[in-house]
Amino acid sequence: MFQFVKSFLKIIITLILAVSFILYALIELDIRYPSEISKEEIDSKYLLESSGFIEIDGVNLHYAIDGSGPDLLLLHANYANLIDWNPWVNQLKDHFRIIRIDIPGHGLTAADPSNDYSMQRTVFLLEEFINALEVQKLSIAGASLGGTIGLHYARRNPEKVENLILASPGALNPRIRGRTEPVTLPKPFEIITYFTPRLITESLLRSGFGDPDNVSDKLIDRWYDLLLREGQRDAQIARVNQYVSGDIDLVLSEITSPALIMWGEKNSVVPVELAHEMKNMMNNSTRIEMIIYESGGHQLVQELGLQTGKDALKYLMKWRDDDE
Repeated sequence: MFQFVKSFLKIIITLILAVSFILYALIELDIRYPSEISKEEIDSKYLLESSGFIEIDGVNLHYAIDGSGPDLLLLHANYANLIDWNPWVNQLKDHFRIIRIDIPGHGLTAADPSNDYSMQRTVFLLEEFINALEVQKLSIAGASLGGTIGLHYARRNPEKVENLILASPGALNPRIRGRTEPVTLPKPFEIITYFTPRLITESLLRSGFGDPDNVSDKLIDRWYDLLLREGQRDAQIARVNQYVSGDIDLVLSEITSPALIMWGEKNSVVPVELAHEMKNMMNNSTRIEMIIYESGGHQLVQELGLQTGKDALKYLMKWRDDDE
């Protein structure tokens, strides 16, 4: 028995050393598995008819504009992309001019040459983009990271923002709340920029759904393809390592625009209790509404796109009717 255990341990140690050597070689030789996919190949596959590109302070920003009417900006979650908003766009484009962007390091937007993915830089790029489009007034809907970006933009530009829709913003996550310095990943985790099996994307999506079985292969494939676009893996790790949500308690207390909070009951990333706390903290907002989705997880836009889009339309149209 002792000899069996000894042999088994030798095999395990040998395997660990072999894997470590392979991973070390990948990093030293700058070899990626899978290999990066060229921008041209990915763009040809995922460009929309309404797509456009604009250079903002050195960043080639991908955006899409659909429909007509009052401006509505959609900001996606971390690791996501503007295509995820399609269910919303299809329902709202007859009533609003819908502006979507791929946040730098996501989708078809190139990595930021400055390698600065801080909240300050991200909000600055968004401000410059909105100014370039000569938008005077807009509503903003943001999911997770996009919701947090939307909050910071609204705080800095209260005169521009007519409404906020916050779909599971991660700003109150206890892991990052109140921090002034980023929570950086342990160095070994950065190996995913060199060794990135499809299972990583699949696991990320399934963990964000209230019902993991609702994750489609099409969604996994799109997220995975876009992750493998040239430069995106490095950019997304850089964003994670630089992310600070800012003084979010103060930010929330200074929001004055009306807001709709959307949250999934089964949100394992940012527990639903924080939705109620967020609502209470936004005590200077002129009106706060909240919808809790019993079957939803963290990634509401991907999981319940049709339902959340329908509710967003109802909310915004009610606001327009009240305003008139």
